Amino acid sequence: MNTQALWEHAMDHLKATADDPPGMLALWRSETPDKCSDVDLFREYGWVVGACGLTPQVIMKLWDRLGEAFFAWDPVKVSNRTVDARVGALGVMKNVRKINAILAFADDLVREPGMMPRLAAMPLKQVLAQLSTLPFVGANNRYHLARNLGWDVVVKTGPVARLSAYLLTTPEELCGRIAEETGERIRTVDLVLWCWGHQVGDGPMKEMASLFRLL
Repeated sequence: MNTQALWEHAMDHLKATADDPPGMLALWRSETPDKCSDVDLFREYGWVVGACGLTPQVIMKLWDRLGEAFFAWDPVKVSNRTVDARVGALGVMKNVRKINAILAFADDLVREPGMMPRLAAMPLKQVLAQLSTLPFVGANNRYHLARNLGWDVVVKTGPVARLSAYLLTTPEELCGRIAEETGERIRTVDLVLWCWGHQVGDGPMKEMASLFRLL
């Protein structure tokens, strides 16, 4: 399996399609948990909850309006204006359980400020266990939330998982091998492959995987 060729292909795609490839890569390479705040934690939790059961295309269409409804993901403002936030959010996403979970998490962050710095100081295993206690966060999408908050983990579902299956390997082995070969962080590898797979779709991704597997 020629993982170097796969990586170069995914990177070429990113450079050809992203608005600011150098800026995007610089951000992905620099993001770490210790640089994240409770606002970041609230926003990324909202993304993971909102995305449950939806395709990336659908949640992306709703995301800006959800951000407006949740006051730019400020947990203090949301907690202080729960009724306004609920009405606005339900006007965007008519899933009461999801909206209530996000509102409840805002209250949790206000009652216990500094949750994100405390998570950042924990070992990864403890972080994943803690994230799993949150409503709508389970054994698989806790990795999605952790990666988005700067931890070097690989998302267990989605295009990278499918790509790995096409290549007869696992997401961890694939991203770990590319990270070792390129010197990139594991989360950066996961994000680049995720963007490529999400944009090209399963059919082309499967065809390219067959080619790279033979190289």
